Amino acid sequence: MKVCIIMLLVLWPCMSQANTVISVCYEGSGMEPFISAGNDERQPVGFLVEMLNTAAAPLAIRLQFQQAPWLRCQKMVQENQLNATLAMIWSPERALLYRFPDQQSGSEQSQRYLWRAKYPVFHAKDRRFKLEEYQPQFGISAPLGYLVEDWLQQQRWLSPYKFKLDDGLKMVADGKLDGYSVERLIGDYHLQQLGLADKLVASDDNLLVKNWHMVFNPDFYAENTQLVEQFWFNLIAERKKLEANYPHAQTTSQH
Repeated sequence: MKVCIIMLLVLWPCMSQANTVISVCYEGSGMEPFISAGNDERQPVGFLVEMLNTAAAPLAIRLQFQQAPWLRCQKMVQENQLNATLAMIWSPERALLYRFPDQQSGSEQSQRYLWRAKYPVFHAKDRRFKLEEYQPQFGISAPLGYLVEDWLQQQRWLSPYKFKLDDGLKMVADGKLDGYSVERLIGDYHLQQLGLADKLVASDDNLLVKNWHMVFNPDFYAENTQLVEQFWFNLIAERKKLEANYPHAQTTSQH
């Protein structure tokens, strides 16, 4: 009997891990090729999906994805309706609401991030664009709720009109917006999809260079600390594989 009890105690962490489901909220549009809704509504597709599933597999974690607008994702994780969200950039305000990796030692220096995101300005090819020379005419737009939008607001460069990614790029192509700032690979991908790659180009400089994180509700983290910490650690190797496939996206100049 004692042997059975001891074996149960030894195996219990593995048994409980096998049943661990982590609910993850993601922005379903404007994040391609990193993540987007697939044909199966329950399982998105993209670079980050592959990375996350591979990092989760050794820990017997099942990731349960839910699509929502970015601001809604943030709210649901804050209220503990869902366990985690991505892809979030660290800020002092956000650190009070979510659990980031290596929060005690400094999340901005953590290696357990998803992707080093670079935010250039996508502008018309036939119009000279230099950040140090920029004088707003129509302004620059960015996705709603992104930190790059806050940065543009602080510079007084933000367009007074809000545009989703594809609409914003079309407005730039039509000469009705000075530029649109979004992560470099995402912008390039959408230019190809919209047939605008011959009209728009990304600036050499970036407005922001920040790490994307998968962040957790603090209560969920407190209840599953060891599991989450190991999951974050597993992301390092998977991210490096992705970086090896897209080295040019990691070597552009910083603002």
